[in-house]
Amino acid sequence: MALGFSLSSAPAQTPFALVDANNFYVSCERVFDYWLRGRPVVVLSNNDGCCVARSEEAKALGIRMGQPFFEVRVLLEQNRGVALSSNYTLYADMSRRLMTIIGQFSPEQEIYSIDESFRRFAGFGHWDLTQQGRELRARVLKWIGLPVGVGIGATKTLAKLANRLAKKHADFRAEGVCNLLEVSAERVLPVSLREFQRPVRYGVSPAYWVKPRPRADADGDGQPGKNGWSG
Repeated sequence: MALGFSLSSAPAQTPFALVDANNFYVSCERVFDYWLRGRPVVVLSNNDGCCVARSEEAKALGIRMGQPFFEVRVLLEQNRGVALSSNYTLYADMSRRLMTIIGQFSPEQEIYSIDESFRRFAGFGHWDLTQQGRELRARVLKWIGLPVGVGIGATKTLAKLANRLAKKHADFRAEGVCNLLEVSAERVLPVSLREFQRPVRYGVSPAYWVKPRPRADADGDGQPGKNGWSG
């Protein structure tokens, strides 16, 4: 299905990458406990109340983010699953190491959350950005044992979308890197279609939705924006 727009059309600005650790809390625990690998694992909130992180195996069992632990206790026991109390000292230390490695690949870094960081590729026009993503992912895995996804796009919004595709789309999941500067929209549909359905329902072109616009016209109506967001 062709929507008549391109995710790789380059606006006149520097592209971004979003690096995001996979199932961060669970991945941190697995670095120090090999026997957690390949098993359903959840990390619990303070006082062991709710599931705040889930391994892919736990997600496959239908365990939801924020689901109360008492609802999944039996399910985990039936599937050799493990529930862990959160260890925020460990996660903060692993986050610091992760961000240090990411910062080695670009002088412009914006730490977005405990396990996410944007990189801006100013002056990297002659570089193979996809290969840069592969090397970054390999270094993080080798040095600190964390799996990450790398998404590259013309804007932060598209980098976020690319990161999701790097983790979920069959064409990119094995490698863990998706560069939307090199990918047509048709290739990543229908997975990415869900990300564009909301603006399309209201008659907004997906290409216009992701096109960078002056903040003063963030609503696209010729008037000062009300939401303060500009793609």
